[in-house]
Amino acid sequence: MKNERKLQIGIIGSNTATSTKNMLEAAEELGRKLIDNGYRIINGGCGGVMEASSKGARTSENYQDGDIIGILPGLDKKDANTYIDIIIPTGINFARNQIIIASSDVVVVIGGGAGTLNEITFAWQLKKSIIALDIGEGWGSKLAGKKLDSRQNVKINRAENINQIIELINKLVNSNE
Repeated sequence: MKNERKLQIGIIGSNTATSTKNMLEAAEELGRKLIDNGYRIINGGCGGVMEASSKGARTSENYQDGDIIGILPGLDKKDANTYIDIIIPTGINFARNQIIIASSDVVVVIGGGAGTLNEITFAWQLKKSIIALDIGEGWGSKLAGKKLDSRQNVKINRAENINQIIELINKLVNSNE
């Protein structure tokens, strides 16, 4: 009997300094609904959207230890938000963005500044499916429904709410089987 692996959904977006109430509420709801639907989440393990999505994941009735993975920029495990189950300190600062993206089956963007833009470009280059929540803030909204360049004939998926994100993820992962 084959043991099915839970898919890992990367959640990228604004850090503590640039997160708005809308972003944090959306991230928390997304974290909960992803776990409700049998996925794991992977993020940068710090504050802002990362912490809110991790917190939301913990509130799911389906939550299990190990469902929340944080890839830290530094070497100190104490820098992880309190909701992370699996803490992976890297000591490689922003280069850890590539690890987050490479480890993700699908990437979801909420808001975001320069670090998030870096993660989006990694996802694009690695041909990961990207879903951007269009809430009118950050790189996620700026790039929702757009192509980054002509090397791919796909667009960044645009979602207006968390339910649309879940529907898109389910559709994308089922089409890749």
